[in-house]
Amino acid sequence: MSSIDKAIQVLEAVCDSAEPVRFTDLVTRLKLPKSTAHRLLTTLLEQGLVRYDRIEQRYSPGYRLLTLAQRTWAGMDIPRAAKDYMQRLLQQAGETVHLAVVDGNEIIYVDKLESPKTVRLYSAVGKRGPMYCTGVGKAILAYLSQERQDEVIAQTTFQRHTAHTLSDARALRQALADIRVRGCALDMEEHEEGIRCVAAPIFNFRGDVVASISVTSVASRMTNTRLQDLQPVVLDIARSISRELGFLPNDGLNRTAG
Repeated sequence: MSSIDKAIQVLEAVCDSAEPVRFTDLVTRLKLPKSTAHRLLTTLLEQGLVRYDRIEQRYSPGYRLLTLAQRTWAGMDIPRAAKDYMQRLLQQAGETVHLAVVDGNEIIYVDKLESPKTVRLYSAVGKRGPMYCTGVGKAILAYLSQERQDEVIAQTTFQRHTAHTLSDARALRQALADIRVRGCALDMEEHEEGIRCVAAPIFNFRGDVVASISVTSVASRMTNTRLQDLQPVVLDIARSISRELGFLPNDGLNRTAG
């Protein structure tokens, strides 16, 4: 076993302990020579990866681990994490698949897989859209914290894109409540005439909604029955992507906002 392997073993033992651990306990648990364990712990201390309480004479995880973890999660590429699942969803649904993230009070399409069937859509990678009348937008908005959700709604100008567009805050809030019951959002020709979709939220390791994924098609193919059938499919894919991002709760996609 290399020195790096041993250092990782020591670090994991400190982190896995339910309470700060003594030197003798680490040596016994890991079956390491005392000189080796002391050298490794000294290096970990110098790097800020463990802490030492001189009074209690115990070791605990170092604060630098939080910094490293934050950098790791900040560098997670949502489109990369979602790529294979988007392909799977395209194969299962046979319709256009979108991946969107939130930016301010809007959504941005960050990836798109075209349906083999020709459909002309508003969406394009890099294009922005409103949150209140798109499936991907409502899927995110429904799971924002109550404070953030209220802020977005207060700043929303309810433009009527079609005859089906939600026209006021009250209607939007009711729609968001329905989404939290179903776990997914529907766009019933609210942004584009003749275009429907079903979308589900994607969460990160903290449980924050960070993106959404959808299946979109023309209304003639996306019938009410088809929308109903696709909901569990899209939800399952969204859960899988959330797990890739470190989201652990069993059924977090059906929780209430905030």
